[in-house]
Amino acid sequence: MDSFSSNRSRFEKLIQLFLSFNLDQKEIDETHHQHAKLVLRTFFIYMIFVSNVLIVTILMQSSQSFLITNTFEYHLIHRRFPVKATWLERDSFRNARTMYKSTFMIGFQQIATFQDIWQFMNETIGEVFLHSQQWMSKPSVTSQHSIHWILDHFLMIGVIRMRQVRVKAEKCNIPKSYSDEIADCYPAYSSEKKDTNSFGPITSSDSAEINSKKPWRYMSAKETGMNSYTGQYGKYDGDGYIVDLAQYDRTNRRFIKDLNELEKYHWLDKATRALFIDIITYNPSINLFSYIKLVFEMPLTGGIFPSHKIENRQLFRYVGARKYILIICEITIVIFTFIFLFVEIITIIKSKLKIFLSFWNWIDIILLIISIFLIIVNIYLLIQINSMLNHQLFIYLSTFDTSIVKLLRLQSLFDLFSVLLTSISIIRILKYCDFAVTLIRIKATIQRCFGDLIGFLIMFVAIMIAYAQFGNLVLGLQASDFSTVGKAFVALFRTVLSDFDYEDIRNAAPIVGPLFFFLYIFTMVFMLFNMVLAIIVDSYEELGNEHRDVISQMLINVTPFVKHSIQTFFERLRLWTKVKVLVHFIIRAEDSTNTKTIRDLLQEFKYSATSSSIYEELRQAFAHDMTKSISKKDFNAFLKYAHNDKDRQRDTLQSLFTGKKSLINFNEEQEWNTRANNLCTIQQWAQLRYRLTRLEELFDSIEGKIIYSMKTSENLLRTMPVSRKI
Repeated sequence: MDSFSSNRSRFEKLIQLFLSFNLDQKEIDETHHQHAKLVLRTFFIYMIFVSNVLIVTILMQSSQSFLITNTFEYHLIHRRFPVKATWLERDSFRNARTMYKSTFMIGFQQIATFQDIWQFMNETIGEVFLHSQQWMSKPSVTSQHSIHWILDHFLMIGVIRMRQVRVKAEKCNIPKSYSDEIADCYPAYSSEKKDTNSFGPITSSDSAEINSKKPWRYMSAKETGMNSYTGQYGKYDGDGYIVDLAQYDRTNRRFIKDLNELEKYHWLDKATRALFIDIITYNPSINLFSYIKLVFEMPLTGGIFPSHKIENRQLFRYVGARKYILIICEITIVIFTFIFLFVEIITIIKSKLKIFLSFWNWIDIILLIISIFLIIVNIYLLIQINSMLNHQLFIYLSTFDTSIVKLLRLQSLFDLFSVLLTSISIIRILKYCDFAVTLIRIKATIQRCFGDLIGFLIMFVAIMIAYAQFGNLVLGLQASDFSTVGKAFVALFRTVLSDFDYEDIRNAAPIVGPLFFFLYIFTMVFMLFNMVLAIIVDSYEELGNEHRDVISQMLINVTPFVKHSIQTFFERLRLWTKVKVLVHFIIRAEDSTNTKTIRDLLQEFKYSATSSSIYEELRQAFAHDMTKSISKKDFNAFLKYAHNDKDRQRDTLQSLFTGKKSLINFNEEQEWNTRANNLCTIQQWAQLRYRLTRLEELFDSIEGKIIYSMKTSENLLRTMPVSRKI
């Protein structure tokens, strides 16, 4: 039974050791040393976890990722290509094309027609990814297993994929007089309106070659292997009509042939609502995969709106010398995660639903969920990547491989949650910093003004919604930042941060726009945001002036424990005497600079005070000003005053009990008349409080003497009759 109890106590200590200890609760004075010891131990153990998380996050990021993005943007997005138009092909415009060649060239962002898209594919995509290729074959591989280099340093994985989503034609909702001439209309894209039927030459041709091709047949998201995409004008599913350009024959000739066939049979038309171009590359020099997605949205209002997204991910993380560091750190994170899980289960069993009432408990739960999710995703990634490397060499792919897209998407999710885990882990350090006075004041201030801030936030959001709605109705027809209520809300929030376009607002509504702008600035900046500052500052000042006991309850004083630990460490090395001499030498050297701190003053005053209560009162009053410097002159003057005041109190007590001086005469000698005729300063008021405290102690001493005299007299009176009888 005793062994069971000892094991149970060890088990409970182990739980406390690993972060189940509630640092928000202050222990009693008898266990303050153990309390501080547990706080520091828990803090340093948690810092081991944070350090490993930071190392893993830093190692999985590449400093070259931004440069790769700039490279592809320079060659794809900013590169200009000639406009293709029928009227420009005439002989009469030949000289104009030669003289003003740059005028008839556009870039990716200026694409506005289907002809521009086909020209972009031929001139830009073909030039970068196929025309400038280098084929390098080893003697041990066949000619069709050749490496496809791009821009000298990149490998193209598979081929280029084009995918479009379409909508069904429906009857136009127009007057009957127009319906005879206008037969069909094409709505905005949605899951209900999307087209799933075959189209183009496949519907009218009997050719087996055409009927077998994928571009004209609908494929589900499961067949395409693509995810949904949210653009500027809608959300598009992962299904649609796909074409893998130059499949099985990655040459520029085959690429141009496929494009010409698609353009000839009008693969893009009025029913197209979005076109996606997906390209995957790999840079072996820096071990990074790049996923390039070019998007052309075609809303029902007309026009083509291009956008792009370039993601660089590191799938092969366990390579090179740093793989050992990465493996050790990840194993450490896994161990900590299981410890956190075990502790959280024990805490839930003990506290039940009360665990959800604490902010830090919510942070612990979120941190635990993210850690478990990352462990599962990392194991799955390792299995899939090893399987891909064992079964195929991805650099020789001649088709578009959706498995790599899935891995890149999963790696992107892993990177996102890793950064989130790092951020939350760093924020959680504040939970274990109750030995820092500054952080304690910040936490206490936030706790005091949290309710007021929530109330203010509700009012702020309501006013912002009202302004956003008004801005959308007044400015939305002309200003793009106010075209929707959501965009207007974001634009107004940016306006508070001095990020706005006043000319755009004024041009959209010359009269109402400026009035709206200045009224919003006056209301939000000069009134509401100053109210936020007032709430926080008021709570901070109130905490500093009237609620020092709150800080004292939250503060954990670890200084005695640290001093004791340092002393014990040097005593074991038998160096404590030398270290102590060195410390005293340094202190004397600092004293020679003729400066002292309030901590030094109170330490000296401790031995001059009449009782410990006055010393404790002064120590609490100056708890947050201990490091402030005072001159040596003021330091000695205060000690002299305290020593003389102690002697005066002793002499006064002797005079009172010997009858040489009355209490009234004593009070008259304490400079009351001179102080009453002048204005009372803060220092004088503090001195008055100090003297009143001494006076109260004097009365307590007199009262004790009187009670003692009365009891002695009673005892004498009781013993007198007895002595007479004897």
